[in-house]
Amino acid sequence: MLPSAKASEGLMQQDSNLQITDDSRGGVLVKGLNQIVCPDEEDALNCLFEGEMNRTFRQHYLNATSSRAHCVFTMHIESRSRVESSDKVVHSKLHLVDLAGSERTKKTHSTGAVLTEASFINKSLTFLEQVVLALTDRKRDHIPYR
Repeated sequence: MLPSAKASEGLMQQDSNLQITDDSRGGVLVKGLNQIVCPDEEDALNCLFEGEMNRTFRQHYLNATSSRAHCVFTMHIESRSRVESSDKVVHSKLHLVDLAGSERTKKTHSTGAVLTEASFINKSLTFLEQVVLALTDRKRDHIPYR
């Protein structure tokens, strides 16, 4: 299934130096990413499929198609009545997250670039674990999300 021209216009080219900042409304902004407006479910699915096709995979001893990157697909959804009325619009945000797998480098026999990638993947998963643990601690004032 190929994405429509409208859906694929705003997809970002791969960049290894993404910058995460706070936006003016107190949210998080990743510089270089675009928000794509999809008028229907089919366009949204096409964007999801195109993102999946752009992911990086490598082969190692235990896995022929090991994902080498984390992937986050965020949907901002507006829901309103199908009949014209004064009903309110409900806004929702849904994050679909697929994390690259943690690897035991001794078991995968990884070397070179694959070993370096595995090191970064494992390090980022450790940081994610710290964020999740901080989010579950009600006494915690600061969440180290960067």
